[in-house]
Amino acid sequence: QFQAGTKMASVQEKHRKVRHWLEQMYAGETVPQYEVNETTITVLYDLACRNEAVDKDTKLVLEDLEQKADEYNAEAKRLSRTLQSVGLSPDNLTKTGTTALSTLVSTAQTLELKNTSATSYLLAMKDLSQTAMDKEDSLREEQHLSKELLKKTTTAMAHLTAIKRDEESLDQREKTNGPDLEKKAQTALFVQNKAVEYRNSLGQLRGKLEASGVDPSLYHHKLVDQAEELDNKREKLAALKAQLDSYHSLPPDISLSRVKIEEAKRELTRLEEETSKHLDMMTL
Repeated sequence: QFQAGTKMASVQEKHRKVRHWLEQMYAGETVPQYEVNETTITVLYDLACRNEAVDKDTKLVLEDLEQKADEYNAEAKRLSRTLQSVGLSPDNLTKTGTTALSTLVSTAQTLELKNTSATSYLLAMKDLSQTAMDKEDSLREEQHLSKELLKKTTTAMAHLTAIKRDEESLDQREKTNGPDLEKKAQTALFVQNKAVEYRNSLGQLRGKLEASGVDPSLYHHKLVDQAEELDNKREKLAALKAQLDSYHSLPPDISLSRVKIEEAKRELTRLEEETSKHLDMMTL
């Protein structure tokens, strides 16, 4: 209820302001009839507020113009008195003098001078010159930036052209090498499949060998190890034979020589037996 009452009071206040604004607008004439509801009152209220804001701004502009007009009139009177003090008046000026005076007035209006003193002209011209210099500096900076952007754009276009050439070259290589690459891919796939097949076959064969009870010593790697061991034995046997041959040049100490010879013969016999044993195992 409180909110409803507040809303109703707000609408009534807006209506009073709208009514007052309309009466001012029609200035004693009959105000046209309008539907009194919340929507209509809100629209008219917003319109009244905007109209008052515009009127306020217009009033400020008019006051400023009136102030400037008073200042120009005061300056005109001052200049008129100055001219009269030297025996001249605006009516007595020559056409050239009138033109110069009009030029000064136009220049003062353009420069928005508060008065037409020489100091005001000089300060305004100085500000105008500074503004022109600032504009020239800004223009030069923009030209420099434009050149830099043009340079970067040219470089980017060159890079883009190079990239396009590389892309065309890659496309051409793809067309040329495409069949070879496809063939190599197929070959690689075939090799991979064969490798898988061989691994599976090897696993199956190993399983069959283990199931058949084959002696592990007959496996290929075992036979290779035995062959290497046999070669080592043969090398040792050759060394012992060379040592045995050297015993023929021993001094005539018969008993010592016989002992050495017997030891060599026993070692030789042992090595021959081991060699024969390994040969028999490899031929199984």
